[in-house]
Amino acid sequence: MKFGIGWSTNKDAILAGKDAAGQAISKIGGKADLIILFSSPNFDLKKLIPQVVLENEYCPMIGCTTSGEITNMGISFGSLVVVAVKYEEGEGIRPIEVSNICGSERTSGGRLAREIEDVERDGTLLIFPDGLLSHGTALVKGIQENLDPRIQIIGACAGDDLKRQKTYQFRNGEILTEGLIGGLFFINGKQKVSLRHGFYPASPPMCVTKSKENIIYELDHHRATKVYLESLGLSEGDMAFSPVQDLKETRVSPIGIPQISGDYLIKHFLNFGKDGSIACDSWIPQNTIVRIMGQDKDSLIKATRESAEDIARTVKKPGIIFVFACSSRMIILGEDAEKEIDEIRNVFGKDVPIAGFYGYGEIGPLSERKGTFNNKSVVLWAIE
Repeated sequence: MKFGIGWSTNKDAILAGKDAAGQAISKIGGKADLIILFSSPNFDLKKLIPQVVLENEYCPMIGCTTSGEITNMGISFGSLVVVAVKYEEGEGIRPIEVSNICGSERTSGGRLAREIEDVERDGTLLIFPDGLLSHGTALVKGIQENLDPRIQIIGACAGDDLKRQKTYQFRNGEILTEGLIGGLFFINGKQKVSLRHGFYPASPPMCVTKSKENIIYELDHHRATKVYLESLGLSEGDMAFSPVQDLKETRVSPIGIPQISGDYLIKHFLNFGKDGSIACDSWIPQNTIVRIMGQDKDSLIKATRESAEDIARTVKKPGIIFVFACSSRMIILGEDAEKEIDEIRNVFGKDVPIAGFYGYGEIGPLSERKGTFNNKSVVLWAIE
């Protein structure tokens, strides 16, 4: 496959779409077979989307809104990134759309998988679900239960500049919400996916002794909030019960579920309940063993470099590296967030083509080929 990347910070939606799409198309030497668009929701999307499609003579398009855009130039906000894709013989991408996924994630995952059940070859399924879905793990599980094991799943949930009000998905000039957009890629050349987070265990193991769906009521037979906060040197009296996005400790100290590989699956908190419960963005079965995780900026940045080095062992000269990162990493790292992109450039060279965004959940293989739903992680996908 051949890739061209365009980028624009022009505040005018029509001019930005024309500029970024024009750059991307010119780099592949003509009309693209597919356009991938990552856009800040601050644009007038009803003007932007038709312009991007028009610039490439109405070819297929997939994409979503973001909470920050990523290119070789670094991290930007209020911008858009356009990737133009040109196929070689034997290659292709099948666009995919599933509507109304929020509240029926597992069923929706099954519907998606059945759309491509006729495929009889290796492929990579790239998906962009609505970022405000209630159960990302169920979505991925629903896909995996019905998907040919030769197909790997990667992707990221759409963002909305950290407002957490409404995210949008794009397909062929249409603007959707509460949906899932993606494409099944068939690629001749080498490719490699790597996902890491950089968090490490900072507490002894604890057992989820009472839970229901995504709500943890008890840890080690005590109120979940009491156990969690006391492990951080806090008490329930130190805080008002409020959305945990505003509580710094929950951003930097999530819970992790140990995996057989020795790694940890990171789970993001949604809120603390007045009954002492903790709501997570995925179901946490009763009797699950969890640990409170710690981090420092160096450990997060090191994880990104390790992913890049892992990829470089397979893909020496990428035609593109897609980067999908959790918006909470950007918040934790602050001004050092650019260093994650620097590490990728340090491994592959300063001119390596990069395109991606910050969103609300990442999908990829934590320690194996099988994709999982992750939080506070970064996914790299390199295609030669």
